[in-house]
Amino acid sequence: MIQISKELGWKRKLLCTVAKKFPVEAFYSHPGRNPQSTPHIYLSAGIHGDEPAGVLALIYWLENFRSYFYPYRFSLIPVINPWGLKQNSRLNEQGIDLNRAFQDTNLSPIKEIRSFLETQGPFDLSLLLHEDYDAHGVYLYETPANLKLGKKILDEVSKICLIENRPKIEGRKHNGGVLSRPLRKNRFEKMGYPEAVYLYFQLQCKKIYTIETPSEWDIEKRIQAHLTAINTALSLFSREKQLFLENDSTDSPKKAIQD
Repeated sequence: MIQISKELGWKRKLLCTVAKKFPVEAFYSHPGRNPQSTPHIYLSAGIHGDEPAGVLALIYWLENFRSYFYPYRFSLIPVINPWGLKQNSRLNEQGIDLNRAFQDTNLSPIKEIRSFLETQGPFDLSLLLHEDYDAHGVYLYETPANLKLGKKILDEVSKICLIENRPKIEGRKHNGGVLSRPLRKNRFEKMGYPEAVYLYFQLQCKKIYTIETPSEWDIEKRIQAHLTAINTALSLFSREKQLFLENDSTDSPKKAIQD
């Protein structure tokens, strides 16, 4: 990752070291000449150490990254829980699920990640890569509800990997693999903040997709599913921004013609 980021001209930041030897690193692209008007994309993986496909997908994605594909700023944390990845553990070295701990400003690496994200943000789109031991196919969480891109993302991913077909996912109904629902802050204050909830409430990111692949399936297929989800989400986001600009231009009042 370090060599790849150097070749791309991206910067690297060591956020912290956990369990005395595992670095948690962030990588980010140059903000460009107009950082306030350039869309900013955040990607992360490896918050659960037993979910390796997302980590590998981010590495493969960056290896094949071409800046001219997407005129965006990018911030990337490829392995949030490196100790867990080494141990094939959902939890960190302290037995904590980091995806229920984003409210904890005293816990490493959460406090360092929060500091980095709050310095780098705001973000226009966040893509969080996960896996699910119980899944029968790919699905995703769309945060907040009714963003309307989730189904289109899964339509493309379905060419690589089957979409989840259980009637309920985590006890909740879904729409063709899309879990989309309003967020109740008080609920997460009791159970702990996932990364997506933190991004939504604290950083006001309005488009967050948590992609889940079935961790018992072939690793290459899971990696390809994540890569397809990333590239599809970025392409759809690009089209959405373009349509917004075109509509905004069409709707803007025309200057009066002077005689």
